[in-house]
Amino acid sequence: MGARGGSELDRGEIEVAGVRRSYWLARAPRRPGQAPPPLLIVLHGSGMDGRGMAWFTGLAKRGPDAGITTVFPDGWKGGWHQARPPAREPELDDARFLAELAGHLEGLGAARSWPVFLAGISQGARYAEHVARNGLLPVTGLFLVAGTALESSRGKAPVPQLRASMVLVMGTGDPTSPYEGGRLTRRGISGRILKRRAVRHGELPGEDIVAGAEAVVADWAMANGIAGGGITAAGSIGRPLIEELPMAPGDLPVTRKTWTRPGCHPSTLYRIEGGGHGWPGGPQFMPARAIGPITKHLDATGLLLDMAERETAIALGYPAFDRGEIA
Repeated sequence: MGARGGSELDRGEIEVAGVRRSYWLARAPRRPGQAPPPLLIVLHGSGMDGRGMAWFTGLAKRGPDAGITTVFPDGWKGGWHQARPPAREPELDDARFLAELAGHLEGLGAARSWPVFLAGISQGARYAEHVARNGLLPVTGLFLVAGTALESSRGKAPVPQLRASMVLVMGTGDPTSPYEGGRLTRRGISGRILKRRAVRHGELPGEDIVAGAEAVVADWAMANGIAGGGITAAGSIGRPLIEELPMAPGDLPVTRKTWTRPGCHPSTLYRIEGGGHGWPGGPQFMPARAIGPITKHLDATGLLLDMAERETAIALGYPAFDRGEIA
């Protein structure tokens, strides 16, 4: 596969443990002699694929435009496997796929092996959180939309094993993934499809319980050296900064809670009052009565790229990420 520069989206394949895995690559341009760009891995939700996720987020163009090579892996038959591989593909290993994909892209000269950023939506968000929480892929930043963490994963690693900047964007009116945590809601025809797909992919009874949004962000604040609501190990207060963001007429109100401390990676929660199941700033891909409303004025793609640019500058010792260096 010859990945091209600019906003092209190219399909590639690699073999991982005897299983052919595919991905879609948007390669950031670079000048001769310039170091490879950072890497952003974006995971789609259940029933989607990488190409659909590229369209859904606009990252096929906006990632390379920001100087960040962006890759959209395809899950096996539209899903990711946190607990175990599916019965029909016992050698499948999604975490190994992501790790080997990062190395493969470094070998192509498309991206650095570090820093690496991981993002996802819905089931892809829950799997991304699992991968980062358990240290299965060293990431500098984690960005989750409309998905938190499965309690089964959180029980095995109550405190994430990595220190990384973390952002969660979550609506309180999501009819599929409860903001406060609990069992995933799978109602109607689409819900039955999701449930059947999950069972085919190996989900067992009791493995559909998710953690609340604020609990997950507090976990990452703790991992990063900031207590979620009390006293840090160093004795300083670890309470979040709470801000009401400017609101566009007729759109949904958004509250930003940021847990931060000097020398620590921040953990940030964007709480969308009444927000539904989708990518803020992206399309209302299903009627609001089915998935809830998608806010338009909050640009999740822009927030993700801002985090990646900031953390890249810190990791590489730049005073700021210089877009002027992008050819």
